[in-house]
Amino acid sequence: MFDPKVQTYCVNPSFKCPSFGHSWACPPEAPYLEEEVSKYQKFFLLYVKFNLNEYIQKVQANHPKRSEETIRNEFFMKNLLRDKLEQEIFSFIEEDQSLYEKRLILWDGFCRVCYNKNDKGCTYDSGDPCRYPDKKRYSMEAVGIDVTKTVNNLNFNLEWPPNDYVYRFGLVCIK
Repeated sequence: MFDPKVQTYCVNPSFKCPSFGHSWACPPEAPYLEEEVSKYQKFFLLYVKFNLNEYIQKVQANHPKRSEETIRNEFFMKNLLRDKLEQEIFSFIEEDQSLYEKRLILWDGFCRVCYNKNDKGCTYDSGDPCRYPDKKRYSMEAVGIDVTKTVNNLNFNLEWPPNDYVYRFGLVCIK
């Protein structure tokens, strides 16, 4: 479900995403892709699910003085689920080699292609062009997809904000 307002969620009075205006794959640089995505014929919404309550209990068992709020904040700062989603998407694509051609993958969160020891982050703020334009990773939200509405239309019970379970979603579009 596309909605142009979604691209404004990255910067609103109650929350400003730290990647807004600092990445070639995030608004305001990210294109609105409703027309492009409509050219695809098959769509696979992939996800990973994580039991946040279990995680909090395990951390508190080892660190009893750490508050639940601190543990939740630390969890969301880690890329644990993003790495699992990436593995899930690549495993899905590897099952059918034809999925390598004529496909578009929309990820979760900000593009992380340049966040490694060699590149040390996106070139956006320096004014240099994107190092890897063919590998750029747009998120579903960055291109205008309302993930919550999309998931709810599939009768998927999504808590927002997450209390018990955390999900990360990726969309594989096939022509």
